[in-house]
Amino acid sequence: MKNYLWLVISLFSLLLYPVTASGHASVISSNPSPNEVMDTLPEKISIQFSENIQPAFHSLEVFSQDGDKIQIQDSTISKQSEKILEAKWKGTIDEGIYNIKWRVVSSDGHPIEGTIPFQFGDSAGLSDQENSEMNAGFPNSINVFLQSLQYISFAALTGILFFQFSLMKDSRLFEASRRARLYLWLSYAGLAFSIFFSLPLKVTIDAGVGWTDAFNVSYIKEVLNATNFGAIWIVEILILLFLFLVIYFMLENSLNKSLPFLSFIIIASLMVCKASIGHTAAVHNQVLAVLMDFLHLLSMALWLGGIMALLVILPGLAGLADRQTEDKKTFYWSIIQRFSRWAFLFVIILIVSGIYSSLQHVPTIHSLLKTTYGQLLLAKVGLMLVMIVLGAFHFFRGKKKEKKLGYSVGIEFGVGIVVLLVAALLTNVQTAMSSPGPIEKTLMTAENNEVTLMVTPNEVGDNRIQVNISNDEGMPYTEIEQLTIIMEPVDTDGGEIKLQLQGENTGTFTSKSILTMSGKWEIQVHGLTESLDSIDADFTILVGNS
Repeated sequence: MKNYLWLVISLFSLLLYPVTASGHASVISSNPSPNEVMDTLPEKISIQFSENIQPAFHSLEVFSQDGDKIQIQDSTISKQSEKILEAKWKGTIDEGIYNIKWRVVSSDGHPIEGTIPFQFGDSAGLSDQENSEMNAGFPNSINVFLQSLQYISFAALTGILFFQFSLMKDSRLFEASRRARLYLWLSYAGLAFSIFFSLPLKVTIDAGVGWTDAFNVSYIKEVLNATNFGAIWIVEILILLFLFLVIYFMLENSLNKSLPFLSFIIIASLMVCKASIGHTAAVHNQVLAVLMDFLHLLSMALWLGGIMALLVILPGLAGLADRQTEDKKTFYWSIIQRFSRWAFLFVIILIVSGIYSSLQHVPTIHSLLKTTYGQLLLAKVGLMLVMIVLGAFHFFRGKKKEKKLGYSVGIEFGVGIVVLLVAALLTNVQTAMSSPGPIEKTLMTAENNEVTLMVTPNEVGDNRIQVNISNDEGMPYTEIEQLTIIMEPVDTDGGEIKLQLQGENTGTFTSKSILTMSGKWEIQVHGLTESLDSIDADFTILVGNS
């Protein structure tokens, strides 16, 4: 038992050290670039994003300083790359200040939009303006409600089915308990409702329209035919219909032991569909990301759903028929003990899959503490720790078999519901990848010299670059004649930036530089000593966009 507890605590502690991956799409380059003054118009407007964009509901519009709309061709996704949105000019434009307004749906299913100001000719002065991206905040209340309802319904369905074929081991559960039958159908209704209405909700989000247009046929067709969500939604509806039939026959044939297990497998397939929509679509190793997201959802559903079944179904079953007092007590506590053993397995799977997902979306401690996504993640971890403590309390209380579990199980269940609400928010909030914060990395060279690179604030715009070099004894290196760094974006041909760093103190060199785009950058540090020896170190950093 102690070994289990230490394993759980150790795995949870790893959540405090997330490292790398992806979020909503962000602009990494554009032509025209933000605040650019140009004498010649490019052949076409192009914007390159950090990840693929979906072929639905994208747009490019150009407006003059007076708000007049400039005629351009419809926006298209480039044949060269699914990360590039472009549109050709329909003619020439007068000198002046213009704003390019763009809107796309990123590969993780979230719409983003922004404005790129530029100046054509020399007729006016263009002051710096921000290239602002919107729709990166909290999701709307209807979205949170449907997501939460779907998670709760998953938990309720898997919980009662797991209760029957693994905990109770009696195929007569739904025959013996009307409450169990009602509980099953209500859970199915909640799941079907949340999945069905996710389509019109998706229309309102992607198309940027109100609920009066949510059932517009043309919008629905575009969502179904041109987004990742659309194909998965159709599969979900077909699976829901199949699940309805299996549940109906399961209740009509209570002695059939295979139908509850088949129902469980069908619900698990719906969870795989759910795991395939969202942030996992923007991760490089998408198969593993979906698998881990599925395991996370499944283990949480089984844990919370099992608690729900214990609260709703178990008390009635323990008092059924002609059981003697001692038999009722034995039956009650045997179910509790079986579930407690399974719950430890669910918690371990939950932690391991949660660690993996965190590593994909939270690059640094700074982003964990300073971003909305990171703060929600910390809140979720804290709530789950409360659930683990309550679960351990119930396990030890179950071993004594003194009295029923009481209100503390209700508290554990309530905390679990809040966890699902937080999970619904996390699914729709921009990940922490856009704000990694200041970077400090250290590498050892082949000659045992220590090279430390610091980039502050490590975001698009002006940055302070500092390099510290120490010798094999840990002392500042005093013989450096010249220190050069070459910086180049990894995801696009944005051109390299070469800097000659100035010595600030012994072994410390600094410079200022503009980082032109977010995403991964390679930084090569090259030092030359008085004796013409080289000190080289290659770094890869993640630059934020805000």
